[in-house]
Amino acid sequence: MRLGRLAELTAPEASDGDLELTAQWAAFICLVDDRFDRSRVDVRPEEVSSLFTRLLDVITGGLAGSGSGIEQALDDLWRRTAPRMSAQWQERFVADYRDFALAMREEAADRTEQVRMGLSDYVLRRRRTITALPMADILECTAGAPWPGLPMGEDLMRALRRAAADVAGWSNDLVSTEDDLREERDNLVVVLSRERGCSLSSARGQVTVMRDDRVRDFHALAASLTAMAVPGTEREGVRRYVAALTAFVAATLHWLGATHRFDARWAPRPV
Repeated sequence: MRLGRLAELTAPEASDGDLELTAQWAAFICLVDDRFDRSRVDVRPEEVSSLFTRLLDVITGGLAGSGSGIEQALDDLWRRTAPRMSAQWQERFVADYRDFALAMREEAADRTEQVRMGLSDYVLRRRRTITALPMADILECTAGAPWPGLPMGEDLMRALRRAAADVAGWSNDLVSTEDDLREERDNLVVVLSRERGCSLSSARGQVTVMRDDRVRDFHALAASLTAMAVPGTEREGVRRYVAALTAFVAATLHWLGATHRFDARWAPRPV
């Protein structure tokens, strides 16, 4: 899956150990995602809840090295990451992962009940199911770019993260459309085609425009953050955080064209 390459592009200044940790977190996230998206069977909401209850136990202190292989893998990753980070970081990661778990359960429930989402609702949920926010948290550790304490810049920081998640999710949907159609899963291209009554080809073009506009939103937010008048000691922290998220967005766009998971014909190009 070339996750080592993804890690190198995402955290180019990281040590070999941190590059390995970045790639392994990405592999774990893909493993959990594939458990539901590529199992070729409908996963019931209670199965999703059961798995994520166990995984959340790992990162909230309820489990220590026991359980299934996937739980042990998360325990290993967490032990190599969390002790290096603040209590506030740990709370943020748990909150982001808990929200991902909730969104996955909602998605499973909709599939079971054959609910067809509207475009605006799909966009909001896709931001939560793409796991870009938990991965952005990991990069605070492995790229040496912790969340800067900016009371006046909190809204911009959160908007930057949301834009990064949208770019990742929408780009992923562009390249996975054929797989999603075969598995009868909702996908931004499919949902837009259904809601606007247009062909898949037209919908793909519209989603590409949406994604490219969102990349521009991300860069505008990044520029606004780095231009903020903050003390010199805080300015470097802001620069490092913005640079890490910018590298993550660029690396994601590159990786979607390099991995063998998707149809490379529809690989996104950085804007």
